[in-house]
Amino acid sequence: MSDSSFNFQAVTADPAWKIGIVKSKWNHEIVNMLASEVVKHLEASGIKLIEIFEVPGSWELISGAQKLISKCDLIIPLGVVIRGETTHYESVCQNSANSISKLGLKGICIGNGILNVENYDQAISRADPNLKNFGGNAAIAALTLVEIKQNRMAK
Repeated sequence: MSDSSFNFQAVTADPAWKIGIVKSKWNHEIVNMLASEVVKHLEASGIKLIEIFEVPGSWELISGAQKLISKCDLIIPLGVVIRGETTHYESVCQNSANSISKLGLKGICIGNGILNVENYDQAISRADPNLKNFGGNAAIAALTLVEIKQNRMAK
């Protein structure tokens, strides 16, 4: 079995950066695994100030992220969308991906921590820190975006 996750290099963050994590309460056991890895990676990078905001489900993650934009240097939405019997899965996945892209295009540093999976086992595989660790990857990706933005602004 090959691991297709990307291995990011650690980023040393400015401890003054303010981080917003928006967590879905839906599928909370998986989201909490993601969040634990995000916080672990942020703290290892030197981040001290992390604001965690909870919303009901993955559909509401981007609305929650909007609330943190003025207060945070980067935002990491965390949620899990598991395919069910209806088209709700496609709506939530497409909405979250489009909304994250729009925020990124506006210059918001956002790390995508929303899992879109076919079943519960796939979600566990992607959230477990001993397996694919997508929470940690989302944190490092977001930190890298802030670093790029800060370096560009300093020049």
